[in-house]
Amino acid sequence: MYSFVCIIRIMMSWIPNLEYSPVGRFIAGLCDPYLNWFKRFSFTRIGMVDFSPILALGLLSVGSMTFSTLAATGRITLGIVFAGILQVVWSFFSFLLNIMIVFLIIRLIHDLVSRYSYSQFWTMLDRFLNPPISKITRLIMRNRTLSYRASLILTLLVTVAVRVGLAFGIHYALILLYSIPV
Repeated sequence: MYSFVCIIRIMMSWIPNLEYSPVGRFIAGLCDPYLNWFKRFSFTRIGMVDFSPILALGLLSVGSMTFSTLAATGRITLGIVFAGILQVVWSFFSFLLNIMIVFLIIRLIHDLVSRYSYSQFWTMLDRFLNPPISKITRLIMRNRTLSYRASLILTLLVTVAVRVGLAFGIHYALILLYSIPV
């Protein structure tokens, strides 16, 4: 129930009139102490986008899963707890990787279709994408230079490969963690 109320609070933050209504202030009073605790972690922010609610809801999910397992089986293992934590961490990072893949595809399509288009959206998108693009290009290509389009394609391929590889690795790590008897 608390997760559901937190989701309502997060959505209400997008509508200022609703956020400052009596109901909005009541829900904020319930959820903000918990949600704000996660805002202090800098790794949950990328530019102006705050992903801390995802981490907060993920931790609630781990707690819920742990107590559900305890209620259903009468016992809880360290492996189940670690598996839950791994699932939350993976959900957060897979979400970021998925967003990165979508943004790279959008930017690549724009690069292929449009020649010269300057707008605030493309500037913001480039500001978000350029650090990982330059790091990946530098890491793989060493001292060779690539065109922006080639760098976009390379970064997209590497990001998809990392996403798929990590998904398989996490899947097998979860199987191992669930099998820990203690």
